[in-house]
Amino acid sequence: MSGRPFQHEPRVRFAAAALAAVFACAPARADGDGIHGRLELQNTDAFARGDSIDASFGTKNRDDVLVNLRLTWEPTWDRWSFSFHYLLATQYGDSVPLARDETGLLAMPPSTWFSLTDTFADRGRLTALHTIDRLAVGYTTPTFVIRVGRQALTWGSGLVFRPMDLFDPFSPTAIDTEYKPGTDMVYVQFLFEDGSDLQVIAVPRPEHAGAMPSSDASSFALHYHSTVFGHQTIALLARDHGDWVAGLGVNGALGGATWNIELVPTFVNHGASRLSGIANISDAVTLFDRNATVFAEYFHNGFGAGNSAFALTALPPDLLDRLGRGQVFNTRRDYLAAGVTLEVTPLLNVSSTVMAGLDDASAYATLAGTCSLSDNLTLVAGAQAPIGPANTEFGGMPLTVGGHTVLAPPSQLYLQIRQYF
Repeated sequence: MSGRPFQHEPRVRFAAAALAAVFACAPARADGDGIHGRLELQNTDAFARGDSIDASFGTKNRDDVLVNLRLTWEPTWDRWSFSFHYLLATQYGDSVPLARDETGLLAMPPSTWFSLTDTFADRGRLTALHTIDRLAVGYTTPTFVIRVGRQALTWGSGLVFRPMDLFDPFSPTAIDTEYKPGTDMVYVQFLFEDGSDLQVIAVPRPEHAGAMPSSDASSFALHYHSTVFGHQTIALLARDHGDWVAGLGVNGALGGATWNIELVPTFVNHGASRLSGIANISDAVTLFDRNATVFAEYFHNGFGAGNSAFALTALPPDLLDRLGRGQVFNTRRDYLAAGVTLEVTPLLNVSSTVMAGLDDASAYATLAGTCSLSDNLTLVAGAQAPIGPANTEFGGMPLTVGGHTVLAPPSQLYLQIRQYF
């Protein structure tokens, strides 16, 4: 499990029953109505700083085993489509009690309207849950698309940082990015003859679990894509968690490379406006007589903390809100990321990324190798390491101003195997 964790809500025992009922009622005439999925096994070793909050809770070094089973069913009937994903996730190890100890460091409001998650085991070093991660029905014509229900949506052209992706974006350090968490929404798309399209999104959310949706917790957005003067252009206008968000993205070619620029101003309700943005460039090249892709990306976090007192309790409220709801993952203002993916053999790819914080000279480095063992079996191994002293973002952010205990990402080694069926 990576990225923003699923919420541990009160038990909802209908999850397994709904899974069986949907499969049992599936019409025989549906196309593509077979059940597919992915079984993922992962072992992770993590090593935290001695002055970290992890170490203070007795989990300086920890080992965890994760098992993740996803079952997918996505049939179609003429213009109609249906999506159903069932997810079973278990974790055994030292990070389970640590997560309980760290509960409350950040407020985490509901990310979806309905709670379709059941935590059926949570004791000692074990936690297990199951959830319905996709549950949507859609209707498509050549000029119109509508989907209603739990689904995933990605906006923007960020390679590491994603300021335009408002709905459960992946963390820059996420290990598994194959499936985004589903969000309850209404999605409508209008397709025009010139190739442009307009997406209209409504995401109802409650302010707290069990409540009805409210305008201050919900999101409504317009996303327009077109070609302007030969460049792919995106315009965004959204009312998100009570704030107005705009966006403008443009991409094009430079020689054989591709570049993207995004500007995302946010007009905070009863607060100052914030401007976030990215600029990136990527290219396919040859390294060591092997195919490779390289990229570089600059990110400005308009909600980031400046050079004033740097501590969790001193972070700006607007930043804390977005950290809690998983829209922003970084606490400083300016970053530069660079990376390379090398095709060592047709079955083995190795990738590396370094994210550098330009405000405090800390960094975060990742290295991963992906090997295809067979048509449906993949092995992934990797390492992640924060670099920097205390009082920096990746080296360790103090919990309080002048405090000696820091909130710091641990170094990690992981081995993962994915079986698709």
